[in-house]
Order: sequence, then C-alpha cells, then structure tokens
Amino acid sequence: MKTYSAWAAVFVATLAATPGATAPQLPADSVAGDSLRKRPAYVNNAELPYFPPVFNQAGGSCGSASRIGYMFTYEINALRGDTAQRPEHIYPTHFTWLLTNSNSGKEGMAMANGVPNAAVYGGTTYSALFGNQDCSADDFGWMQGYDKWFAAMQNRISHNSFSPYGLDTEEGRELVKNWLWNHCGDSTFHAGGICGIGVASACKQGSMADDPAGENRAAGLVGKKYVTRWGDGVDHALTIVGYDDRAVFDLDGNGLYGEPGKDERGAWIIVNSWGNRWANEGFIYCPYKYSFPVRQNEGGAWKPEFYHARKNYRPLRTLKVRMDYSRRSELRLSVGIAADTTATEPEATVAMEHFKFAGDGRGAGRKWGLEAATPMLGRWADRRLHDEPMEFGYDLTDLSARFDTRRPLKYFFIIETRDYAIGTGQLYDCSVIDYEQDRRGVETPMRFEPGTFIDNAGRRTVVSAVVQGEPLFAPRNLRAEGATLLWDAPQTTHYALDSYVVWRDGADADTLPATQLRYAAADTTATYALTALYAAGDTLLASARTQEVEAPAEAGGAGSAQTDAPMALRLRKSGFVIPDVFSSNHDEATLEFWLKPRSLSNWNQSIGRGWGNFLIHANADSTLSAGWDAGSRLDTPQPFFTPGRWQHLAFVVSHDSLTVCLNGRPVQGLRAKGFAGMGGFGNFSFGTSQDGAIDGDVAEVRVWNTARTPDEIRSTMHMCYAGAGMPPTLLAYYRGDSIRKNGRIMLRDHAGGHHAAFATYGSHKPAGDAPAMQPYAGESHIEILVPRDTVTAGAALRPEARCTPDVLALSWTAPGAGAEKLAVSRPELCFAKTGRQTIRLEARTADGRTLTTERTVVVEKPATDAAFAPVRLRGAAGERITFAPLHPLPGWRYEWSLPGGEETSARTMLAATTYPTAGTYEVSLRVTPPDGGRSRRTTQTFTVENVAPVADFALTPMTLIKGETVTFTDQSRYAPRQWSWTVARPGDTLRLDGSKPTLRPLHPGVYDVTLTATNEKGSGTKTVKRALTVCNADSKNGLSLNTATAAIATERAPYAGEATGLTVEWWMHPAADGSVLRIGDGAETWAIAATGGGSLSLTADSTTVSSPGGFVTAGEWHHYAAVFDDGKVTFYRDGMPGGVQKLRKGKKRVGSLPAIDRLRIWGDGGAAGTVIDEVRLWKKALTTEQLRTYANAPVADVARAEREDSLTLYYDCNQGSGDLTDATSHRLTGRRTGFGPDGDAWGLSRGVFSLDFEGQTEDVTERYLPPSTRPFATDSTSVNKNNRQRFLALATESGGKTWHMENAVESDSIRTGFHVDVAKGRALCVFTEWDGFAKTLDNHKIYCTATLPAGTYELEVVPYSDFTADASRLAVAKGTKLDGGADGEGWLANVPLSCRRTRFTVEESGNVSMGIVANLEGRGGLALERIVLRRLVGQNGNGQDGQGL
Repeated sequence: MKTYSAWAAVFVATLAATPGATAPQLPADSVAGDSLRKRPAYVNNAELPYFPPVFNQAGGSCGSASRIGYMFTYEINALRGDTAQRPEHIYPTHFTWLLTNSNSGKEGMAMANGVPNAAVYGGTTYSALFGNQDCSADDFGWMQGYDKWFAAMQNRISHNSFSPYGLDTEEGRELVKNWLWNHCGDSTFHAGGICGIGVASACKQGSMADDPAGENRAAGLVGKKYVTRWGDGVDHALTIVGYDDRAVFDLDGNGLYGEPGKDERGAWIIVNSWGNRWANEGFIYCPYKYSFPVRQNEGGAWKPEFYHARKNYRPLRTLKVRMDYSRRSELRLSVGIAADTTATEPEATVAMEHFKFAGDGRGAGRKWGLEAATPMLGRWADRRLHDEPMEFGYDLTDLSARFDTRRPLKYFFIIETRDYAIGTGQLYDCSVIDYEQDRRGVETPMRFEPGTFIDNAGRRTVVSAVVQGEPLFAPRNLRAEGATLLWDAPQTTHYALDSYVVWRDGADADTLPATQLRYAAADTTATYALTALYAAGDTLLASARTQEVEAPAEAGGAGSAQTDAPMALRLRKSGFVIPDVFSSNHDEATLEFWLKPRSLSNWNQSIGRGWGNFLIHANADSTLSAGWDAGSRLDTPQPFFTPGRWQHLAFVVSHDSLTVCLNGRPVQGLRAKGFAGMGGFGNFSFGTSQDGAIDGDVAEVRVWNTARTPDEIRSTMHMCYAGAGMPPTLLAYYRGDSIRKNGRIMLRDHAGGHHAAFATYGSHKPAGDAPAMQPYAGESHIEILVPRDTVTAGAALRPEARCTPDVLALSWTAPGAGAEKLAVSRPELCFAKTGRQTIRLEARTADGRTLTTERTVVVEKPATDAAFAPVRLRGAAGERITFAPLHPLPGWRYEWSLPGGEETSARTMLAATTYPTAGTYEVSLRVTPPDGGRSRRTTQTFTVENVAPVADFALTPMTLIKGETVTFTDQSRYAPRQWSWTVARPGDTLRLDGSKPTLRPLHPGVYDVTLTATNEKGSGTKTVKRALTVCNADSKNGLSLNTATAAIATERAPYAGEATGLTVEWWMHPAADGSVLRIGDGAETWAIAATGGGSLSLTADSTTVSSPGGFVTAGEWHHYAAVFDDGKVTFYRDGMPGGVQKLRKGKKRVGSLPAIDRLRIWGDGGAAGTVIDEVRLWKKALTTEQLRTYANAPVADVARAEREDSLTLYYDCNQGSGDLTDATSHRLTGRRTGFGPDGDAWGLSRGVFSLDFEGQTEDVTERYLPPSTRPFATDSTSVNKNNRQRFLALATESGGKTWHMENAVESDSIRTGFHVDVAKGRALCVFTEWDGFAKTLDNHKIYCTATLPAGTYELEVVPYSDFTADASRLAVAKGTKLDGGADGEGWLANVPLSCRRTRFTVEESGNVSMGIVANLEGRGGLALERIVLRRLVGQNGNGQDGQGL
C-alpha cells in the first residue's frame, strides 16, 4: 500500500503555512462544546518544562527578552515537546535585538529566516563567540557559518498577531485565558501558550493579603508580590505566562476582598527579564483590573501579542553566500525569483531580513555622510574586527512557494549599495541548495567569476542561476463550468501518476483516481484546487497545488467583473488586511484608491504595516503623513482631506522616492534615508488597529508593481477593470464586493486572488454610493504572448493574453494540444506532435463584442541528452558534491550511478553524494524519455582529493565555575582523522585528544582554545582567543551604566576625616574604547577615572597621576584597583601592580586624600554600557597580597573585613532592581539616577572572579638573569654627548650571564637604546626625542638567554615611573634569539609591555631568550625598576590528567 510521503506532507504544510498565504488568524475567542466549563481556575505555564529559566536581560533588550527569550522559546518547545532546560532549546535575545536599529525587527527575523538556538549562537542573551554589544553600536558581531544560519531556519514563527480585544473586556480576558490554557483548543501543542505586553516599568508593588475568607491562603498566594500601580511611561516589555482566578484583592481599600462588580478577583501571572531576585523570583501578579500599561487604568487596555509557531516546517530551498564588504551598512541584499528562465529581472523579490542597510547601530557614522567602516562580520568577543569573508544562508522556501518548484525557476542574488557607498568587497561563492528531495541538499551554484567585485556608489551587483525542479507536474487548466470542476492531465513525466487530491477552502476534501478529469463541487460557495500525486516506490510524491477556482464560475469564460457597475465599501472604524502582495519587496510600487472619509483624527485612516516598514495615516488637522519611518516621512500641506467627499489618493514608490498624488495631481514628494522600495514585510493593512481604523467609504483599491505616472493615474482613476483585462502589473484589485473563502466573508481581489480578511473591530458593508466611473473609451485589442516561438514536444507552454481593460472573458483553442475553448486566463498547453501549431484566442468585451487573434509556434522533437558535469571541477574528500545535466529535460527519467559515494545512486534530475576518501570515481547518468523510448548513457570520471582540514569547533559552556565541565566539539571540514586541542593561558597548557573531549578545569582563568585537525593531507588550526572563562566563584549580577547620564551616589560621607591610606577596587567591563568611568567625588577632592582602552588615573587636590596607556581594556572583564598610601599611588589590574606613582602638587607631596561628602560613580556621559561589579572602598592601603585575597571572590566575612582591613563600602551588585545595597554595617546605599528602566541595568556578570592566585612562585632571577634591578651596573661609557655624566651604557655581562641588545640607533655620538639613567637612580631606561635621542626606535631588543628546566615561569617588569608602552612588548622565545620566527611559532610569550607580566611554559629543558622589544616614537620612553623571573611551583603546567587547569 502506498503512503502519502513525509515529503508530500511537508511540502503541502509548507505551502499552507507560508506567511501571507492567508491573513494571520487571531486565536479563537471561544472553544467548542462545554470545554470552557472545564478550564481550570489557575494556569501557570512557567511551571512547565517548555519554559526557560528566568534570566537577566543584557542591555535594554526587554522586547527581545520577552518575545524571543520567553515567547519564542516557549511556543517552539510547547509545539515540539522539548525541554527548555537545555541550551539547544533556548533561543537567544541578541540575535534579533542587535538589529533593532537596522531595519529588521525581531518578528521579521523570526518569520523570514528563523532564530538559532543558544548552543548554536553561543549564549542565551549575547553570544560568547560574536560578542556582547549594544544595538546602538556600529560594530556588533554577526553570526558566521552557513550551518549556523541553516540551523536557525528550522526555528520559525508563521506570524504574530494581537488580541482584537482589550483586557478590560470579557472577550479579551476569555481569549487570553483560553490561549494560556490550551492555545484556544489547538491540540497540536503540548500545552497552552503565553503572550506579550508593554508596560511602564516603574511599578509599585504590594504583598497579597490574607483575606478574611482565606481564599489567598488556600491558593498559596499570601505574601506574593502584586502590582498596585504601573509607572508613568511605557518603556518595557513583559510576558503573561498564566492567570489565577483564585486571587482576591481589596483594591479600593474598604476592607472587602473580591467584591463583585469591582473587578477585585483574579490576576495575570507575569514574568520579567530582570532576574530571579525581582518580585516573586522573577514573576509578579497583576490584578485583572490593572490590565493597562500606565498607572492603574491608562494608556488603553493591553491587547497582548501572540507568536504562532510554524508547524511541520523544514527549509526546502536556501541561499548560501560567501562574501565580504568593508562598510556593511551600505548594503542591502535581496533575493529574487522568476518562472521565466530567460528573465533578466525577477518577478518577485524579497529584501533579506538582517541585511537591509544594517549594522551601523544608530547610524553614528552617517553624521559625517559615511557609514561606519565595519566589515560584515563586525567585532567579535575577541575584540577584533573580523574582515574575513562572511558565510551565511537565507531561507528561500516561502519565496519559492509562490511558484511551481517542480519546474525550472531562475533565482537572483542582488547586492545593492547606497548612493554614497564607498566600501569595497567581493563575492566568492553563491548557490541555491535544494532540500526538497534530498534532505542533505543538492547545490546549484550561481555563475560568476570567483572574487567578483561588488559595485558601490548606488550600483547593483546581480548574479543568478536556474534551479531545475523534480518533474512532479500539477494538473493543468483547472476551471469551473457551473458546479463542475474540469481539468487536463499533467504534462507527461517519467513518474507514474497515481491520483489527484481535491482541496476545498484550503483543506484536502477528496482523493480521485488518475483517470478522472472532472469533479462535482459539493459546495458552490467554496474555492477549489488540485494536487497530483505520483508513485515513487511505496510512497507518493505531491505536485504543487493549482491556483484556486471558484464554483460555480460565471458563464462566458475566464473573467467576471463588469466595468459599468461601480462599487464601494463602507467601513465604520474598521478595516481589512491584504495578504501576501507585499511579502516581496517591490523597487517600484503604486497604491491607489478612492476614499470618502467620515472623520479625521490623529492616526486614523492608517494604511500599511507600520513605521519601520511603510505607513500612511491621517491627522486631526486634515493633513496626511506617509513614508517608511519617522526619519523618512512626509506631511502634506493643510488641508489635504475633505470629510464627506470622494477623493482619489495615490502613493507612488520608485526606489527611495515617494510621491503622493491627490485626484491625479502630485502634491508632495520625499527621498527616503535608508529605505528603498516597498514590501518585504508580508501583510498590508487598511485600518492598522482599532485606533487607526478606516472611518469612511473606500473604492477601487489597486496595488501595482510599477511606479505609475500622474498621467497614467488620471487616465484610469475613473475606469474599472474588467475580469480578463487586468494589466499584468496590477497585483491586487479590490472593487468593494466580497467572497466567501475558508468559511469567512472576505474582500474579493479581482486581480491576484489575495482576498482580504476584514478586521474584527468596527463594521463593514456595501456603500450606498460610489465614485463616478466611465467605460473604457479606447480601441479594444487582444494579443497572444509566448515566452518563445519554439517549444519542445510534450513540454508545457503557457501563452499569455495581453488585452485592453474592457475585455471580460477569454477562451483558448489549440487543436494540437487538445484544447478547445478553454475558459482560463492563462492555459498550459502540451503539444504532442512536431511542426507548426496554431493557438487561437477569443475574447468577449464588456459591450458584447467578440475579438479573435492567432499565434503560431514551432514544436520540435527533443534529443535525449545524457551529458552532465559536476558543479565543481574537483571535489574534496568529505565534501558534498552535486552533479547536474548540461541540457536538462523536464519529465525525462534520470538515473545516476555513484559508486564509492555515501549515496551510490539517485533517481532525480540532479544528484549529490559525498566521497569519504580521495580517489578517482566513475559517475554514470542514464536519461530516458518519458514515453519509455531509447535512452542514452554517459560515464565520466571524477577526481576527489584529500584536502587538509579547515579547523572549526564549538565549546559549551564558554563560561563556567571551576570544577564544572566544558565540552569541546569538533566542527571541522574535510574529514579530519586526528584532533589535538590545547587549552592555554600564560603558564598553563592542557592538551586533549578526540573529536569531542570534555574537561573539568580546576583553576580559574581566561583561556585560549586551539584545535589542530589533521588528516593524511595535512592539518588545519583554529585558535579562539579568550574562548573559555573559568571563574573562581559565582559573581551573580553586575550593574550596567546603561545610559549616558547613569550615576550612583551615597547620601553621606563614606568616611570621616582625611585618609592617608585608601583602596578602591572593582571589577569592570568597559563598553568601548573611549568610555569613561569615574569613582570618587571630583578633582578638587579626589576621583579615579578609568578610560576604556586607555589608562587608570587618580586626581587629588587637582593633581593627577596615571597608569600607562592600554591598562584598561574595553570589552573584557578585569579587576582594577587604585591604592593610595601616604602620597604613593599604585594602580592594579588583575592583582598585578602597574607601577608606583608619587602624587605631588608642585614639589609638595600630597600625603592624604581629603574627606568627601559622598562617594559617586558616574560616567561623564561616556560610560553608557559599561558594567561594574563587586565595588569596594577600604580606608586602608591594601597590600598586594591582601588585594589578591579579596579580589577573586565575594567578601565572605564582611564584619571581619570591616574590623581587620577597614572595609568601608561594599556593593556586590547582586540585586535585580532598586538602589545599590551596601553590604557593610555602614549602610551607604548607592542612590541610582539617570538610568533607564529599573531592571534593564542588571545582568549576569559572567567573567568576574576569573583570576588565579593559587600558584606559588619561586624567585629565580639571580639564577638565570644578569643583574636586573636598580641600581643597574654601568661600564662608565656615555651614550649621549649632550649629557655625558647622566646617560651611561649598561654593563651587559656579569657572572657568565649577558644582556644582549639589538637594533639600537647610532647617530652623532648618541646611541638610542637601553642605558642607565643616573638622574633616575640608575634605572634601566630608553628614551626617544628627549635630550637629542632619535625620534623613532623600532624593534630595539634587550634580552638574555638562559637554559631553563621544564616548567612554568613568570617574567615581570617593574616600572620605575610611568612610561609610554603602547607598542612595546614583553617577550619570550625559544632559542638564543628573541625572535618568534616568520610564522611566530617560536614565541613562548609575546604580550604588550603594559601588561607588565607574562607567563610561559618550557616543555623541555633548553635555551630560552627573555626580554623587551621596544617600539617608541616621539617624546616617550621607558624607565624600569627591575626585571623579575619567577618559576611556578606546585602547579601542573600541562594538565595531562584532564583536570589540570
């Protein structure tokens, strides 16, 4: 028995689920039968395994936290039955949130291309791979890798929708409760749903009382937090996860609970994204009465948003691209499709979400007339701008579903640039991958020269390919005669036709034998379509579905509407939704209609998708606003509308321009910024909401895919189009009459079948009058158009009629194709015999005249051709390769033999396989005509080469607490056979083997991970810097200074009197280079300043000392401290001192810091996005040892720290809202001001406490180094004639140990290089430009070589005074030279000198060179107190036991 194949089911489900195929359906507001009586009094879907753990949003990502982190995650899991306790079933917020300012919303991404799971993306909020940035940044990281993008395509919503009723109504509450309970009766889900709302976040909270009747106690609600009042301005997104009808309140304070008529019973259960320390472990109850966004009853009652998970979906066709470009936000990428394989322009186009002039944050670069110089991949977590080619994918399934994918289709990849674009880039690879028949994919490359340069300055780069479909042809020429459906058999194919499926109103209604070609329509109000089923072994494969027809059709052939019967629609605060027409982006489009407004108010008469896409709306002052967004909109002169009068409106879009016409005359124009064309957003609404409803009469709504001229508009605005006389550029045409479709009354589309759903609010009916229409006055005309004059016998030909607007109906006759008076708009003809064949077209006009015309085509016999070629000339072992016929013949049988491949045979037009090993393989193709005639066979050899692997990997998790386990997963290409992993930080290196090893690190630190993947051809290596962070303890939350005005201040002095000793220490993650954080009071008293990518400084009594440049690192967690000790200031990073500075005012030492009235933490407008944690103030100068003791964990015994070490203030930042709580007994609360929504500032501070001070060290300086501490010895020779007594040569040899110096600059009795400076206490120094020294010093080295035993060492330089060290290095190399070799493999360590210290591991005893590489320019220099070498003892340097880190 044959079964309906999974493929057929998926294909049919894909068509049915295509966004825009039908208008989005709101959740039903009732459930059949008596199910409402069974609904429980309490539902909390957050208690189910499908709901993710409560989390802290990162940054201001509340919208994505609610809609993606919670709603999308839950809805997908509830559909699939997956648990959200695993990262594979949690969907990250930042993949969509980062595009907030980049013309792609979260719903756009979730519908168009999907969302990757947290394991794929690298985090549940931001990505540990691609970076933790803000949506306002101009360099946030983009996801790399087709496989990741393809994984995201599996996870989609079909659409989002909103409740038509407010939650202040019984209908609204019933709808939402039923959705929460069981998805309004949708049994395909494992549980009910959840929904989203917007609120003013600064809510007041109360505790639920123990009411006299004990109802709250019985429900376990006593003491639970609930909303007593929302804030004053909507600024936050939340999620409703349940309801509780058992809750009772006394909202009017009269002592009575749950009073009938006062709405005091019942509450919504709401989850926040501010962590589990907020309210009831992240949840709060909201009384039904307060279902409003503002205060208690303001802002309009909530109309929650629903996400509709896409069911039974998998991608069937995708685009795979590899390209680069230097200024990514100059680009808009689109993909197009055409049924005509000779077309030079697509018939339908979709602008690709994520790539719509995106990635420049809030467009900071555009204030200079340029986009940010950010390459496509942006800046990743490693803080490096990644300019390598980006590889990504995009789902073409929905675009393709509008066409018959069983036939050849031409795809276009279109790269557009802004008019002022100056970026450069190349396109390296681009292909369409077809998964319809082969779930591993069959590839069709687009043909172009590899490395094709991308045109800028407003020009387009377009490449294309024809993708062959599998010949599962649909029934032909479906039509209705009375209540009978008629059709013709499909084009002949080698597949055996098994049966037909009849579809009625979108549902399969009947199955018919293959011999039957007519069907009695049981429901004459329904629409019908057909699918052909073909036998393929024991399964059935489905064709595409035919276009729908209505039964009964009006007599007389194709077409129906009359030109002399004007119609109009009366809308009273209502509207309708046009589906699908704008799913594609149209570079040119015209929307025109007649409108007689009844009333005008702000935002009513709203038409479009909304700001950010396209919107038109009226204003109370009789003007009109129209455009793409607030920055690309126009406002018409006043007055524009005249209530009670018919007016013709037209909105003409041509690329980035918009022209508004009133009664056929241009009124105003606009040039958009960052937008082009119209569409790509799906449904298009007339009356976008209850507040934006249409209030008036509407007639003759027309949507065109051309930019019509004012003359064209005027010539047809008073004329109706007849049934067959629709111009091909008229995409949708609404006269005002209705049709019943899928059981619903809808507004009929006379052009494209895009029947529109009416809004659920307001009312609609035929209008009593309509604008005056006139009959067509021109000369009647018809013409037959064919794609080509020559056609292959047996192949399908689809002639097209071009006719004037007065043509009502068509009929076609083609004797050679068996067609006799076919009453269809565009027939599908198959000629069996060769020779000249005639096609005759007969047309009937509105005034009853008959027009005829003929066209001759030549039918040729096809030659069977078995020639083929691989899509690539050579293949790599382990890589999938596709073979394609050179001259494909639709309907012919293709039989492939692929011995040696993982798939050894195929019966599809294209075939693909993977050869696991290198070699030369035979590939054979046999092609047989569909009538079983003589076949042809061709055999070729194909060479598969071994290719060295391209290493790639993932690790999960990327941040953990010591003792937890991390898993490393190989993702390398080209069949590696061996895997060598190193997990390393300075001083510790662990080696692992295997394709998926695990590790349980025992020591904290930030580790680089390197994978070397090897096969017999060679090796490939990939290193990810700072890939793994191991923490000593859980730091929980940190606090983000999330606005430019964010500040914290105590309300009283933190200490009394002056301080001769003081320590301020904290953990910090600066947002970006140039950000500034200040701690203290001010320059007149004292303040510490930290500059991202710069230095740490202390200013006291208007005098400043600073650390070296490069001390503070943006985008990374580090511990910082400033210690003041009787006039000396020591700056620390990660427990390492960065030199001692003396604080002097003139020649006077500043020996104490003055008292301050308050302690402040602020940013001077430049710290937005900087995150701080574990902030502590000690009225004592902590020693290095004490600082290290406290820096790497929470203060466990606060009282003891106060008593013994003068801890004065301690903000652990672990709360989720409110002011900063001081954990000491001093209770120095930090009042927050200037922040955004309360909880937006709090988030997990993963990466804090990642230092390792456990390793004990032994000082081996004297054992292996020449004398290396001040006073340095000299040989009494001067190196500078300008001061012979001060600048002396270093004595380089002592006790058999030698300092080597290279690349000093000799000039006029001055040697610029390391020397001893007598004026600096005989410190080891090097200067440029001062005192006649050279202006530039490049690659100057001082080093010694010693034979070191195996082990881990630490080399440190201790500054004598502050110095410039931005380009200088602290380096260690194998051998007798301080040189890493051409490939850098010789370096054991090579870090910026500003780091002061580096660890390195000597694996086998041997010569090691250690020293400094100085690079100086201008007035700068170095002055060193000493150079220290230590050896780590008691530390496992290579961790061979798998736990040794």
